[in-house]
Amino acid sequence: MSKFDDFRDFVKDKPFLKELVKSKEYTWQDLYERYDLYGPEDEVFIEKEVEEEIVDEEENEEKDEGFSSILGLLSGLDMDKISDSLSSLKKVLNILAEVTKKDDDVTFSTRKKSRPYMKEDD
Repeated sequence: MSKFDDFRDFVKDKPFLKELVKSKEYTWQDLYERYDLYGPEDEVFIEKEVEEEIVDEEENEEKDEGFSSILGLLSGLDMDKISDSLSSLKKVLNILAEVTKKDDDVTFSTRKKSRPYMKEDD
């Protein structure tokens, strides 16, 4: 078997090489020359497989890291302080609601209801 036939068989097992040629990073001639000079252990032929594994590992680590960072944030919270802050906020909101509340019911004193036409100073 010739080197070229070996290269063709090698390429059949490495479908990402076709993508490298389509994306115009390499030509088939470049890849064959690298195969001929450096063999199948060249970084071009190994790099893609290792890179995919690294990306998969990083994604898994990011998922784990994200979850543990959320747990870390939650464990660092003091629930008593949060509860106190929420109670204070609730009080402030109630005060603001009372201050800004429209006075639809104008309340009259009992004197005004019993004698509406009298002056105040009588």
